[in-house]
Amino acid sequence: MSQGSPENYNDGEEDENSLKAELHDTRSKMKVISMKMTNMRKERDQLQKDNKALQEEVFLLQSSLRQMIPGFANTSASFPMLNELIGNIAEFYKCECEDLFYDVLSPELSMKGVVFFFQTAFGRLMEVVEGHFKPSEDLLKKTACMKTLEGPLMNALRKGYQSTWKEISERCFVPKVLNEIAREIQTHLKLGELESEVTEQLETFLQKMGELVLCFYISDPPLAVNHEIIGHKVAFNPIKHEPLDGFIKGKEECIVILPSVHKNNTEGELVAKALVLSVGYEMLN
Repeated sequence: MSQGSPENYNDGEEDENSLKAELHDTRSKMKVISMKMTNMRKERDQLQKDNKALQEEVFLLQSSLRQMIPGFANTSASFPMLNELIGNIAEFYKCECEDLFYDVLSPELSMKGVVFFFQTAFGRLMEVVEGHFKPSEDLLKKTACMKTLEGPLMNALRKGYQSTWKEISERCFVPKVLNEIAREIQTHLKLGELESEVTEQLETFLQKMGELVLCFYISDPPLAVNHEIIGHKVAFNPIKHEPLDGFIKGKEECIVILPSVHKNNTEGELVAKALVLSVGYEMLN
């Protein structure tokens, strides 16, 4: 049968009609999908508004709760309660410390360099915090003829410190202090070749770590950190230790990179596990 026969013409017309029907159907489906996407965006925006309202409500409830608990009446609403502080420690260890380790430290340093970094950072920041409070507290002990302030007096002082903790933080961790610590670390480790971008990154990290160290000191109960254990070799215990990277078997020898945090003293209740690396851990550099 010839190519231009009516039968071929009808077949072509049917194919065209089929394509038009399929196109129409596709457009209809796209329209439905677009409507659903629009509705989803509206729902997302509404949920974001609801979430913000809920966060404000939780903040008000926490503030009211503080006023109901004896001893919290004079505490700043912005100072974290103990459970919040424990959460902040976990977030700092899991996010800030790991990010710095992967992005800056492990690509450039050996295990010895990483240990030096955290030893120095923790040690210098604790010196800054203790140096801020020590003169006045020593004077108070001398005036009251007391060997220690621990007890009701120190509890009252901590509540007072908590009411102005943001201002205290600003006085302790001025840019000059943070820059000196960052530069000391960079000079010793040749980290980032003293680039200003790396210095700024370290200063931001030190600022966040410093605020936590301050919170350890003025928390009630206080939180104790033995930073001198950084760099020590220990047998891995999943109850006390958390791998900073990789998998570590029980009782395997590892090195403490970040210290554990305890209530009241270093032998008290554990509130944050120490971060450790296997002795045989290989750096990225």
